[in-house]
Amino acid sequence: MMRIEWVERRLENWARWSAERASTSLGYPRATAFARAAAAPRHAEARNCIPVDGIEASQTEDAVQRLRYVRGVLHAAVFLHYVRGQDGSDLAASLGRISTKRAYQLIEEAHFELANILRGMARRTTGIDPRE
Repeated sequence: MMRIEWVERRLENWARWSAERASTSLGYPRATAFARAAAAPRHAEARNCIPVDGIEASQTEDAVQRLRYVRGVLHAAVFLHYVRGQDGSDLAASLGRISTKRAYQLIEEAHFELANILRGMARRTTGIDPRE
C-alpha cells in the first residue's frame, strides 16, 4: 500500500487548519499576530507560511470524523499523526504498542478509506471527483 498524494495534501491542510482552530477562541485569536509570531517555535514558521483552505479542511474534518464509524483506530492514527505530529515509535505506542510498521500501515489504510469517503461526499454534493 502507498499513501495517496491528494489525500496527503488534504490531510496536511486539515492539520494546519486544526492547529489554527485550537489556538483561537470563538473565531478570534487569543493573542495579537505579532505576539503569536514571537512565541512560535522555529518549526512552526514553515507551517504558518502555507495558506490554509478552510472549506477543504472543513470537508476533510467531516471525512476524518466518519473514519470513527469505519474503523476507530484509523481515526486515531490520522489524528495522532497529522494533528499531534507523532511518528514512528511514538505513534505506535499511542496506538496500543503496535509495531512502527503497523502504525504506518494504518495511516496508509486511512488514506484509502478517506479517499473513498471524500469521493462519495463530492459526488453527493457536486458530482465532481475531488482528484480533478
